[in-house]
Amino acid sequence: MLDIAILGLGYVGTTTAACLVKDGHRVLGIDINPEKIRAIGEGRSPVVEPGVEDLLQEGVRKGLVRSDNSIDAYLYELDLVIICVGTPSRADGKLDLTHLLEVSRQLGQTVKKRDPAKAPLLLVFRSTMPPGTIDRLVAPTLKAASGEEPGRLYEIAFNPEFLRESTAVKDYFSPPKIVIGEREPGLTKKLMGIYDGIEAPVFEVPFGTAEMAKMVDNSFHALKVAFANEIGRIALSKNIDPQSVADLFLADTKLNISPYYLRPGGPFGGSCLPKDLGAMLAIARDANLSVPVLSGARESNAMHLSWILQAIKRRAPAPGPVLLLGLSFKAGTDDLRNSPLLDLAELLLEGGYDLAVHDPDLDPSRLIGVNFALGVEHQNVIIDRMVDDPAEAARAAKVIVLGKTMKHLPDEILKDPRVINMNRLGLDLGEG
Repeated sequence: MLDIAILGLGYVGTTTAACLVKDGHRVLGIDINPEKIRAIGEGRSPVVEPGVEDLLQEGVRKGLVRSDNSIDAYLYELDLVIICVGTPSRADGKLDLTHLLEVSRQLGQTVKKRDPAKAPLLLVFRSTMPPGTIDRLVAPTLKAASGEEPGRLYEIAFNPEFLRESTAVKDYFSPPKIVIGEREPGLTKKLMGIYDGIEAPVFEVPFGTAEMAKMVDNSFHALKVAFANEIGRIALSKNIDPQSVADLFLADTKLNISPYYLRPGGPFGGSCLPKDLGAMLAIARDANLSVPVLSGARESNAMHLSWILQAIKRRAPAPGPVLLLGLSFKAGTDDLRNSPLLDLAELLLEGGYDLAVHDPDLDPSRLIGVNFALGVEHQNVIIDRMVDDPAEAARAAKVIVLGKTMKHLPDEILKDPRVINMNRLGLDLGEG
């Protein structure tokens, strides 16, 4: 049994308190609202959420639930504090961190009274916050107020919640994942075991990664809703049942509902994706339908290629030289149709770069059909700039762009710090 304080008794705080009580922990509910304090202390839920009040009432009967407006009187007995204060949206879309930082300041002043002989008090933040908040704002606020770095009197963690209203209790005990942001992996001992017995993958990651996790999830959920509704509108414009279309889409768990196409990398290309996306946009246009998600996909793809070009320019201004590994749109094919790598090559040449290109899938003498026409159109790249020996070209290059996977490349190229890997974006491409 742990002694746990919950700061902020809204949906997340109240649900978390109830679920911890169910696991046998003793919970102290803290809030500035007297009615919420009274409700929790009496086993009543201040929010409507199935199952929560039953768990709180059982906790009160067992003597596991207390409530107050401050943790000061309980400081010596607490094992951890879970911070669930609100971070509402501002008019500009940013999050209002006022309450979060005030609580951090108060906690910093409180932990100064902590007996240093006791284990550090674990401060677990669950409030939604933009990436960088712990490192740039919360940790400095705690340090300034306490006069201490984390590690002796207190420790910091970020543990985002993935609770959906109306199914929050079920989600707590059966989460898709458990994410723990820490200063160092393992430092919080998986949040002191509060998730023991819950079957879910556990990820111990840096603060920024954990802070971003929930925002990414919910942004994708929003994207899925908007995408499905746009497809529904297009289907109805053709007198097609949108639910039947959705059934077919959802039946594909190999590509559609899967990890495929969800790793940050290069732009999409080839014959299928650009063509079918363009055709869908044309159908919507003919039906006078606005489909900004689908339209934005094409625009975003073009912007992504431009972003990669700028990353190359930051690494090495023209004339470079640059070695581009890959020209067809993906490994294992010589298809040049709508290849973002071919577009990138042309943009580099237009920018005055000394460019060398290597592609084991591409034999300029064997191009046929559309590829032959593209070979004639882009002779300056496909014939004039092709090299057979990537190792030799790499020695002269200031930047090496790995556009697609190549099994035959020597390790010294793959591990070279000059490499920009378009297959898997990494921190080396950041702007700092």
